Amino acid sequence: MRDQKGYTLLHAVFTLSIFLLAAICTPVIFNAVSYAENRLSPSKEYEWNLFSQQFRQEFHGSEDIKVNDSSIVFSKNGEVILYERYGDFLRRRVNRRGHELVLGPLQALEFSPCKNGVEINAVFEGEAEKTGRFFTYAK
Repeated sequence: MRDQKGYTLLHAVFTLSIFLLAAICTPVIFNAVSYAENRLSPSKEYEWNLFSQQFRQEFHGSEDIKVNDSSIVFSKNGEVILYERYGDFLRRRVNRRGHELVLGPLQALEFSPCKNGVEINAVFEGEAEKTGRFFTYAK
């Protein structure tokens, strides 16, 4: 019976120690992933500034502007560009095609016409409120 191989107490202790090591490391790994995810997501201030800059460039020189409470439609270079509320987000579509989420999640979003432009008021989740005025400068 000396040469018989089997599952010994030493194997059981070794297996249990590996399992316990993995169980101890799991919460640490989840915490690190959660922390990294929170640090990598952009702030609402950064997101609003990026949106404002892109919208200002696109809106500059636009024509045939139509504004209502939840959307704005304008044409530029032969394309019809639409910004509209889509659930909790603001999305952009060109020629009624596409689906580009440009801002969100939002609690409230309002478009208001103003002379030669539009005013956009966005309330992000967490009550951060941002307002911007954008002008066409069209001839």
